[in-house]
Amino acid sequence: TIIYPNPSSDGKVNVVFADVNVIRDVSLMDMNGRVIKQWKGVVNNNIQINNLIAGFYTIRIVDTETGEQTVEKIVVKK
Repeated sequence: TIIYPNPSSDGKVNVVFADVNVIRDVSLMDMNGRVIKQWKGVVNNNIQINNLIAGFYTIRIVDTETGEQTVEKIVVKK
């Protein structure tokens, strides 16, 4: 998984997934663990996240077939 730009200076982040043929659920959480955005059944290999305010975020990617989870951190500066 590649997340760029990280840190982000304009509140926009691109997330590119390694596996193309995987269905995944993606959750974006703030540092308090609150879910800010969710994407269910993502089949394409990238998503763009916009309008993030300054702060630290965690993105959790779950492979719906295997249950395997990946967690990445994102920093947004303004």
